Amino acid sequence: MKCIYLNMYKNNVGMIGLGSWGKNIYRNLETLNVLKKIYDSNTEHLNNTVTSKKKIANNADEIILSKDIDSIVIASPADTHKNYIIKSLLNNKNVFVEKPLCLSLKDAMEIKKLSSEVNKIVFVGHLLHYHNGFNKLKNIIKLGKIGNLQIIKANRLNFGAVRQKESVLFDLASHDISMILSITEAMPKKVEVNAIFNNSKKIADYINVLLYFENDLTAVINSDWISPYKEHRFSVLGSKGSLIFDDTKDWANKLIINPSYLNKEKKIIYKPEKAIEVSNEEPLKKEIETFLQCVKKNHKPITDIDEAINVQVVLDMIEKKLRENYG
Repeated sequence: MKCIYLNMYKNNVGMIGLGSWGKNIYRNLETLNVLKKIYDSNTEHLNNTVTSKKKIANNADEIILSKDIDSIVIASPADTHKNYIIKSLLNNKNVFVEKPLCLSLKDAMEIKKLSSEVNKIVFVGHLLHYHNGFNKLKNIIKLGKIGNLQIIKANRLNFGAVRQKESVLFDLASHDISMILSITEAMPKKVEVNAIFNNSKKIADYINVLLYFENDLTAVINSDWISPYKEHRFSVLGSKGSLIFDDTKDWANKLIINPSYLNKEKKIIYKPEKAIEVSNEEPLKKEIETFLQCVKKNHKPITDIDEAINVQVVLDMIEKKLRENYG
């Protein structure tokens, strides 16, 4: 029997963009019974995916200018984000935008300024903040279970879509930068970058980033969309042990704690690792519900414009280093 959800959020949502990830957002908006209108420039995507044809808009402006729509979800290509966000804010809409927020720090600051002026929410899709596995990892760190943090490693590798207007830095690494900053609660003081440009001289297909923080904490990011294998692994090494969050595993094994550590004599003290229980809950659904709740109650989200600006600052630091190293 099909469940029918009432629109408990009293929020009419318009959506722009229906690509591979957008289809998942669409599914959740329909499940929550909040989707009013949807548009994508690819009519085939719309006709093959959207069950209610009356919800299909003729263009993006039909959604943005509609007085019946309160909030806009933007899941279109990254190079279109800035213009859609600005136009939505100017038309008194709250905005959910998929990562990355946009493709330059200058544009991000313009969005921040306008969102403050019109007093509307800009909610950025840094999805892992709404994953129970990552939140459990952060809680364990705060309890001091793995001691002082030393190294954070983030590997996000796959044979994925090779973008034409954004590099693997914006497509994949933005997730991990957001997660790292959430743990460090500080900005890096220095960055180092290596990259491989396999398909284009301008757009990196693989990057290796080192972020240096105060207190001798280093974060390592490997992002690759031409990898022959898939890996989504995020690990944190501390003075008393390590945590490994692997989102490719089943729910029973997504988060592992390894209490092995290196003692003062530089000898490894081995202890058995164990799985940490994580409740099974779709992060995307939780993320969208959080957005709707923030709009309803006018609450500040975790992944708001300020959080996104911090991520954009680090992206900008890395971009500058890439240009310095590779031209």
